Order: sequence, then C-alpha cells, then structure tokens
Amino acid sequence: MISTRSILALTGLFLLIVLSFSGFLAQELQTSPVPTPEASPDASPTPSPTLPPSPSPTPLPGAQNFHQWGSITVFNGLPSDSVRAISQTPDGVMWFGTDNGLARFDGRRIQNYSPGGFETNRILALATAASGELWIGTPAGAFVYVNNRFQLVDGTKDIGITAILIGSDVYLGTNAGRVFRGNANGEMFFASPMTSDPLTKVDGIPPGITGLMEFDGKLYASTAGRGVFVLDDGKFSEYGTSPRPLFVNSLERDGDGKLWFGADATTRFSGIYSVDQGHRVSRIPALTAKVIALGSNDDGLWVGTERFGLFHIVESKVKKSYTFENTSGGLRSNTVLTLFTDREGVLWVGTNRGVSRFDSLGASQETISESANSNFIRTLFQQGENRTLAGSNRGLFVSDGKDWKPLPGFNGKAIYALAEHINTELMVGTATGLFDDSGRLIIPGDIRAFANFGSRTYAVVHGRGVVQILAGARGIGLSGSAGSPPPAFALDALVTTICEGPEKLWIGTADKGLFSFDGDSVKSEIGPDSLKSGAVWKMLSAADGALWIAGEHGVFRVFNGSAERIIDAEEVRDVFVDDGQVWAATTTRGLLQARQDTRFGWLVSAVGFEQGLPSEKAFAILPVKEGLLVATNRGVVTYRRGSVGPKLLLTRILSQRVHDLSEIRSNIQLDYPQTSLLIEVAGQSSRTFPEEFQYAFVLRNAKGEEMDRRLSNESQYAPNDLAPGEYLIEATAFNRDLLASDPLTIRFSVAKAPFPWTATALGVLLVLALFGLVWAFVANRRVLTRNRELAKARLDLANEAERERRRIARDLHDQTLADLRSLMLLSDNAAPKIAGFRDEIEAISGEVRRICEDLSPSVLENVGLVASLEFLLGRTIGKHHFTAKDNLEESLVFPMQVQLQIYRIAQEILTNIKSHSDADTVEMELNDTDEEFVLLIRDNGTTFRPEDVTNAGRGIANIKARASMIGAIIAWEKKHERGNRFSLRVPKRA
Repeated sequence: MISTRSILALTGLFLLIVLSFSGFLAQELQTSPVPTPEASPDASPTPSPTLPPSPSPTPLPGAQNFHQWGSITVFNGLPSDSVRAISQTPDGVMWFGTDNGLARFDGRRIQNYSPGGFETNRILALATAASGELWIGTPAGAFVYVNNRFQLVDGTKDIGITAILIGSDVYLGTNAGRVFRGNANGEMFFASPMTSDPLTKVDGIPPGITGLMEFDGKLYASTAGRGVFVLDDGKFSEYGTSPRPLFVNSLERDGDGKLWFGADATTRFSGIYSVDQGHRVSRIPALTAKVIALGSNDDGLWVGTERFGLFHIVESKVKKSYTFENTSGGLRSNTVLTLFTDREGVLWVGTNRGVSRFDSLGASQETISESANSNFIRTLFQQGENRTLAGSNRGLFVSDGKDWKPLPGFNGKAIYALAEHINTELMVGTATGLFDDSGRLIIPGDIRAFANFGSRTYAVVHGRGVVQILAGARGIGLSGSAGSPPPAFALDALVTTICEGPEKLWIGTADKGLFSFDGDSVKSEIGPDSLKSGAVWKMLSAADGALWIAGEHGVFRVFNGSAERIIDAEEVRDVFVDDGQVWAATTTRGLLQARQDTRFGWLVSAVGFEQGLPSEKAFAILPVKEGLLVATNRGVVTYRRGSVGPKLLLTRILSQRVHDLSEIRSNIQLDYPQTSLLIEVAGQSSRTFPEEFQYAFVLRNAKGEEMDRRLSNESQYAPNDLAPGEYLIEATAFNRDLLASDPLTIRFSVAKAPFPWTATALGVLLVLALFGLVWAFVANRRVLTRNRELAKARLDLANEAERERRRIARDLHDQTLADLRSLMLLSDNAAPKIAGFRDEIEAISGEVRRICEDLSPSVLENVGLVASLEFLLGRTIGKHHFTAKDNLEESLVFPMQVQLQIYRIAQEILTNIKSHSDADTVEMELNDTDEEFVLLIRDNGTTFRPEDVTNAGRGIANIKARASMIGAIIAWEKKHERGNRFSLRVPKRA
C-alpha cells in the first residue's frame, strides 16, 4: 500500500513540475515590445518596416553582482585553504601565505614554495618593501624573498614572526612579546630586538604580537592578552583607553588618519574600535563578535570576523556586510583570517576555505523593476545633478541616487527618447507621441530623437521626418497640437536621429547617409557609399568639431567631410566620447571602448557578460559621477573605468636554449648561426582576465629604426631572419580599460658569422689543388703533344726507314740482280765452264730477292694484309695454322703505313718464335669488331716472359715502338699447358 506521506510527496513534486513548466512557457511566449508602432498598446498609424526588431527582454531577478567576486582554493593550486597572509610585489604578483606553504599567483598559474623547510611552511605574516623584497613571517623565523631565493633574517632563527610592518623601518612582531627592527647590509638581512625585555602577561607568559602600526610618529603594537602598547625610546608603555580591549587581533589606519582596533568580542557585540585624533576610543555598533583582520582602502574600512563574514564600514557606520550565504559563495567562508587591498583597489580576503577577491569597482548592476519589460532600458537622461531618468519598454523611471521609481503617466509606454526643450522642459518621446513630464500628450507620432539647434527644438517623428517642438505660452511648457506638426524641412529619406552641431543640425538616415540643416536648407554631407555605416542610430558632436556616429555597422568619426570607421561592430546604438576614450553601446557585443594609440592606432576592447554586464545587449550610455551608466535589456549597469595600468611580466626567453630571465638586465647574445629569438610575456592585472590583454611589440635596430611592430592578443613574439647587429624589443600590455603598462625592454644582439678559418684553409687548398690540376692538365697536354710529336716523328722515321728499305730493295733488285744475271750470262758463254758456278749465282740471286722482299714486301701491296700475313706465316714457320674472318680484308680501312707496322710486328714475333721458342706448331688468327682489329699468334714452344728480356736484343723494343706508333695494344699471355699467346689490338680509328 502507498502511504499518505508518499501521496503528498508525489502530489507536491507534480505541482512543482507543472509550475516550473508553466513559468518556462510564460517566459518563452511573452510578447516583447519592439521599436515599431505595432508593438505598442496604443500604436501609431505609421508603419516602420525598415527598423529592426529589438531583442526580447528576459526576466531578471534582483541584481546580486556576484561577478565582483572570485576565489582561489586548493582546487586551483593553493597548498592549503587556510590563507593567513596576503601581499603583492611591485611586479603585480600576488603572494598567499597558507598553513602549508607560500603560494605565488601571477594571474594565470600558482607556484608553491617553502621558505626554509617543513617547519617554515606555516606562513603567519607577509609584507612587501618598496624596493621589492618580500618579508615572510613563519614559526621558525623571518625570511626575505629577493633575487628569486629565500634568505633567513639573521637573529630570528626559531622565533615565531607573527606580524610585519613596512613603515619608516621594517618591524617584526614575535609570538614571544618582542618587536624586532629589520635591517639590510647589501644582500644580507638581519634583525635586532627594539627592547631589552619582552612584554609579559600577569602570569609571566609573554603575549604574542598580533599587529604593528605607525601612528603619530610612534609604533603601536597589539597583543593577545594585554591590549595595545606604544613602543617609544626602546620601551613599551600601555596605550590607555576606555574601553580598553585586551585581546586585540589587528591594527589599521584608514585614509583619514584614524586608528582602528579589531578585538575579541562575544556574540551580539562589536569587536571594532576607532581612535580619533584626541585618542578617544569608541566601539562601532556592529554584530561582529570576534574581529580577526582589518583593512582599509579608498572605499572605507573592511572588517574580517571569525564567524560573521566581512563588514564594510564607511564613516563609522556599517554600510554592508558580506557572508558566504548572501554572496552565494563569493566569500569562501565566514571566517576571515586576513585582508589585503592590491594596487588596483581590489580587496583580497583570506579565509579558512581559500582566498576570495572582491572588486568593488567592478560593474555594478541594478534592476529598475520586477517586470522584465520594464528592465528593458532604451534611453537614459540626466536631469539636474541628482535626477536620472531611464526610459524602458514599459514606462519611465526616475532615480535620486538610491532607488528607482516609476514616473506616473507613462505606465506601459515604450520610451525611445528623453531630452530637455530649449526652455528646460522635459520631453519624453514614446512610440505613441511626445509627452511632457506630467504625462500630457504634446504631439502624436512615433518619437525617436530630440535636438536643440539655434533657438529651436526639433524632434524626429518616425516615418514623417523632423518637426519643430514649440514652447507654450510665454515660453513656459510645451505647445500641444491635436495632429502632428508639418516637417520642418523636406527630405526624401527615413530620418532616424538628429544631433546639434556648432553651425548645423546633423541628420542621420536609415539608408541615405548623412545630411545637415543650417536653418534654411538641407544639404547632403556624406552619401551612404562613402559613410558605409548603414542606418545611423545615434550621433554625438564633439568639441573638436568631429561628429561621432553610432551606426548599424560600427562607430564612425566624421571630420572635414570624410568618415573613418573607428570600431568595427554591428548594431551600435549609442556612442560617448570623453578625453580621447570612445565608448559604444551595441546589441551584439555589449559595451565597447576604443582609444587611439600614437603608434598602434585604435585599440578596442569589450565589456560584456563576463566583465559584469547582465546582457550583451546595450542601448544607451550616460556619464555619471561614478563612471558610465549603461542601459541594457536587463536593467542598468554602472561601469567604472580603472585608472591603474597593468604590469608586464617576462615569462620566457627562448633561442637555441632557454635563457634565464635575469639575462634581460644585460644584452642577450645570440651566437652564430642563430637569427631569431622568442619572448613570451604576461600582463598582470586584478581586473583583467588573461585572455583580454592586448600586447604590442616593437622591434628596433641599433640605429633606433623601427623594423617591425605587432598588436594582438598573442603574448609571444618571435622575430626571425635577423641580420647581424644590435636589436631592441619593446613590449607593452594593454588591459581591459586600454591602459598601458610600463614598456618592457629586451636588448639582444645577433652575432656575425665568425671568420671561416677552416673554410678559408680549405679554399686555399682547393685553389692550390685547382692550380695544380691546371698545371697538371697543361703539363699533360704538353706531354701528350710531345708524345704525339714523338709518335709522329717515329712514324715518319719508320716511314722513312721503309722508304729507305724500298730504295735499297729497288737498288738490289734493279742493279745487283741485273749484275748477277749478266754474270750468269757471261759464265754461260765462258770457256771453259766452271762447274757449279751458275748454281751459286742463282742461289745468290734468290737470296738477294729474299732480302728485297724482306726490305719491301711487295706482297702487302699486291694481295693485302690478310694474304701477306698468311704468306709470312707460311714462309717463316713450317707447321702452322692460319684462320681469318671471312671478308676481313674488305673491312680493313687502315692506311698502308699502319698495315706495314702490323706486318712488321707479326714478322718480328714469328722470327722470335722461330729463333727462340722451339715451337713446332704456330697458329695465327685474324679477327675484327666494330672498334678494333685483333691479331692472335699462339705457339707451343718455350714460355716467354717479357719482363725477363735483357737489353741485348732489340726485338721486343721494336715491337713496342711500332705498336705505340699506331696506338695498338700488345700483350703476351702464358697458355695453360705449354706455349705462349701474343695479341695485337689495333683501334680502327687509328
């Protein structure tokens, strides 16, 4: 069975789901008013199809401004959630002292340190000197962080340092009732006690020093158990007050010079005491109970308590209290351990659950009404010093600086324009007509803008043009009319807004550009093709004569007839210029601001949802005392521009190695062949997210000439391909408010290539080698020439020898043989006949013929080389074998002198075989290829070794000489069994 309790629970859950779904449908289906007559309950009969519809309002709860809070915990990298001390060094880096070590926060990452071992991990106090040293109080002594290292302060070892004051001197309070004065000797730090004896309580136990403060030229010390003491001339004296708190945990002096105590108190009592100039002590009424920490800044006094969070005291009264509950966790805990205000006015709160940051100067949101449509603010107007008007989609609201209240007579009306008539009467432009501040209708129509020009007041009536608004009788009030007055001038364009200029009335249109009216006639100033703004939504005339335009496609500056786009954005609805700072309200990117830099041109940054706006849709900007009041579709926002520029940190230098950051103090040397350097920087600001920073880099050479410049959100810069020489990089960071940091200068040099001794030596050797090569080439050419000449001479000599042989052979043949024949004839006729004489003569004649043939082989000329060699082989060797390639004779193209040398070589070889080889068989083979002629002679005689030949004979020398003359190659090879093989190879090119 189902119990009654279960049924009730299910019924409640069902009702909760139905109500949630109904609320969702109500939000989604709610009709939103738009700037057209059809959107209003009492619509104007004039249609306006060219104006874009406005975004729908979104229901908004009461503004809580939680964006002003931030937190850092163990989850983000803290070594412990208990943060007992906070300080900031001159480079903008935050330091947090926790129960488990020291944490460094540069806006991006957290690095944890231990000053001197485990016993020093509990950080009790932090303070930064003007010269940049960070003083650290621990249970085991005081340390100083300087030059990236921790140094123990001599004289404080094993002494608990509970309070540090950087005043006219450095003062250290201990847990043993003593106060030390810190000093420095070069890079060494030491401390000495300021009194001979410590403070003691009644029981003789020294109380711990909880706070130190200089006031009226004296040093005040608060204790846990004996109240406040004054240290003067080396002695402690009680600071007698009434009432006199004994357990004082903190001392603070505010901007007015007033001294404050934070002391123990029971529940429902205050632990805040103030001391005026007359040393009168008064307790501030506030339910703080025990007060642990005090801090002051330009906003007043801040009080951190043990149980009830953070209190803000202004003029000795509690202005507001902050707890974990009412900040939705923005304040991490109601137990506040320490307070610190950084250089930008941001309050840092150390708690037992991490550290919180509170930016009281951040964007402050306000809701006008509980109705979503009433929070859709379209226009703002300041009337007098203390009266601010806000026109919304559903009514007109007024504020006296405290609360927003609806103005009677405008309930349900869409307010588009607010201004004062030239007679100071308030004019309210709505979608249904122009009204005065009492709600009386002056003229009907869709009123969009007002402007005073000369002695007249004009209004823009959507769809009808510009009309003049007349004053009432005797100049009092406004003159009403039943119908809309006629246009003040004729203009064939849809007018969207007007603005008073020095000598003319500026007229903005939806699609026809910019016009002007001088009181008599209308003139076109800039056409739409040149202006390129699209619809002109708002204009502002500056003191320097420039006209600023908030247009459909950005913010434009018109000067001397030319238009310049300053901010590239869509749907800019309002523009405000102050001291060179340009502000633009857009419905696409929230609030934009721009500032012109002399070197980098116009810089632009955005303030949107992440920066504290309730919506990215902004419609109007109004300067107020606190800053800028911005109208959005979710109420109004007060934005305060910061006045403190960011800090710029160098995080990395990289070339072929990672450089130590201390190297920027001198000139960084880049060795050859490095021609590039990468630097990485980081902007530091408590009010700017890391991704919002813009970085500017300028590269200059040794002459100061600008080599390169860059502006972007990229924090790295890497110039490359640099020529040898000296260079300088100047880096600058711009924060959200476009404030510049001090420039960071990095000097470096790119080394020249060293003198190439090795390459030079190699080059010299190469030159010498080339010289030797050329010389060798020339010498070789000379040798070749000489060899050719010698070969030619040898050939000529051989030819001459052959000619001489032929002459001798011819003489022997013609003369000697003729004489032998005559002798033989005489012998035949002689009587008596001598026996054998004729035979002897014939034998001599045969020998002479043989000699003639040897001297000049006629067979070579008669039958050719092949047949001559075969004949030579047969005549010289008895048992022989001759082979020759078919038709070899026809393929031989050698000159006769070459053939003769081949013949002589073969003749010499065969003669040597016959004379020395004892061979009984000789083979000769003739062959040829396309490249050469080959002669092979094989025998089976005694093995022949050319290297064993002595100089006694000339046969081998003659063979080699003849071969060289015709460019032939000769070789003797030993056969496997017995005998020799001779080869002669003659190139056919010879």
